[in-house]
Amino acid sequence: MAASNGSEFFDLDVEAQNESFGRRSNAESVEEDEHELMWAALEKLPTRKRTNFALVKRNEEESSAGRSHDTVDVRNLDRNTRQLVVDRAMATTEQDNYKLLAGVKERLDSVGLEVPKVEVRYEDITLTANVTVGSRALPTLVNSVRDVIESILTGLRIFRPKRNSLTILNNVSGVIKPGRMTLLLGPPGSGKTSLL
Repeated sequence: MAASNGSEFFDLDVEAQNESFGRRSNAESVEEDEHELMWAALEKLPTRKRTNFALVKRNEEESSAGRSHDTVDVRNLDRNTRQLVVDRAMATTEQDNYKLLAGVKERLDSVGLEVPKVEVRYEDITLTANVTVGSRALPTLVNSVRDVIESILTGLRIFRPKRNSLTILNNVSGVIKPGRMTLLLGPPGSGKTSLL
């Protein structure tokens, strides 16, 4: 029941404003709509032109005058301004990459875009290499000089060095699915980079 002075109704109104599910102010709604319209306009540009523009958030004192975001053509920026744009875009409270990526994901989800996913399938990969065996493979000064001389003579087709064939990968097949972390182990020179 309401008190004669109407205080109970007043208490309810104050509580309703403090709820976490309360409605946003009109200014916040207009600012968010303007931001989404700028993003939509950028997305309508062809891909080549779209990469030339950035949406930069203004500082508090700059945004009080009008818009809170600016569209910047990054091709026309000098080096210092470009660095400032990158620093502002990457700036988080503690340079936390998780927060940055979570923000990007949240933006994409709010617009309804899906991040492209790539699945890599490889079948029957065989990788062989011509290698030197024994002490000749050690990186010493003498071996380095011999390698340079051999490469010159091989380029002139005067000398053909004797190399052994080593199979690094033999009929390897597999699938690397999106979202799955893959660890590729092996000693140096075993073909990890060639596989990737």
